[in-house]
Amino acid sequence: MDWTAWIGWGTLALIPAFLALDLVHRAKNYKRPRWYRLRGLLMAVAVIGGSFGLASVWEQVLVFPTLFDLSAMNVFAALGITILVYEFFHYWYHRAAHRFNWLWLGAHQTHHSTESHDAFGANYTSPLDFVIFGSLPILVAVPLLGVSPLAGAMFGAWITFNAMFQHANMRTPRWLGYIIERPESHSLHHATGVHKYNYSDLPLWDMVFGTFRNPRYFADEVGFYQGASARVPEMFAFKDVSKQPRKNDEKTTRILPTTSIIEAQQAA
Repeated sequence: MDWTAWIGWGTLALIPAFLALDLVHRAKNYKRPRWYRLRGLLMAVAVIGGSFGLASVWEQVLVFPTLFDLSAMNVFAALGITILVYEFFHYWYHRAAHRFNWLWLGAHQTHHSTESHDAFGANYTSPLDFVIFGSLPILVAVPLLGVSPLAGAMFGAWITFNAMFQHANMRTPRWLGYIIERPESHSLHHATGVHKYNYSDLPLWDMVFGTFRNPRYFADEVGFYQGASARVPEMFAFKDVSKQPRKNDEKTTRILPTTSIIEAQQAA
C-alpha cells in the first residue's frame, strides 16, 4: 500500500480508537441516559458507512476541471491552504446552522442534543447535517483546490482527528486552545443554555470573527436536558426538542446556563 492508503486506514481507525479511550478514561463524568452509548455507536457506524457512499457519489459527479490546481504543490503547503480555506467555509456553515432555525432544526440540533461530552457524541448527527458537513471538505479539496490524493488523504485525517478529539472527554492544556479546538472549548459550545462560540476546528477564524472562547474547564452540563438525545425520530422530522416537556401539561421550559458556565465564559 502507498502512503495515501495507509493514511486512509489510519483515519478510519481514529473513530474506534477514541470510542475505546472513552470507555477507559473520562476527565468528567456526565450523567448519561440509558442506551446513550449504543445510540452513539450506531450513529458512528452509520457515519463511517455513509462516508464511503458520499465519497462514491461525489466521485461520479465531480468530473469537470477544478477551479484551482494544487496537485503539483508541496503536499504540506497544499494541506495548509486546504485546511485554512475549508475551515473558513466550515466556520460559516456551522454558525449558520446555529443561526437559522430551519437549518438548526433540520440539521444540527441532533448533534447538540447529547447529554455527555464524549467520543460517543462526536458522530451523533442528522442525515442532513452529515451530508452537508461530509460534502464540504470534498468540495473544497477537489473541485475548488484540486489537491493531490496524498494531500487529500492527510486533509481527511485532519478533519476526522479534530471531530473526535474535540469531543473527547480528556483534559488538555489551555495553550492548545489557541492552535486547535480543545475538548474543554468544544464543551462550552455544547453547554446547556449556551450552544454557541467556537464554531471552527481552527481557532483562527473564531478569533477573527469574535466567537473564540478558551475556558479552563469542561462545562458542567451539555445538551438540552436528560433524554433529549433519545428523541431521534422527532429531530429527524425537523421538530424542536430543545425544550423539555413538563410532566403534567404540554408547556415547555428551556434549560438555562449554569453559573459555572457563565464564569467559564468570563474567564476565557
